Amino acid sequence: MFGAISAATVVVGSALAFGARWRPARAEMLQTCAGAVMILGFGLLGAALPHLP
Repeated sequence: MFGAISAATVVVGSALAFGARWRPARAEMLQTCAGAVMILGFGLLGAALPHLP
């Protein structure tokens, strides 16, 4: 479960960072949010690693 949520949050964070190119006025805020979401996703991945077969 954590692995699936981790993958989804990493994809969402990457999309936010990529989408910041089209919103130059809000690029800093979007990149900050993308970084926070990516950190959350990689944290979830770390929590899921001990449970992987």
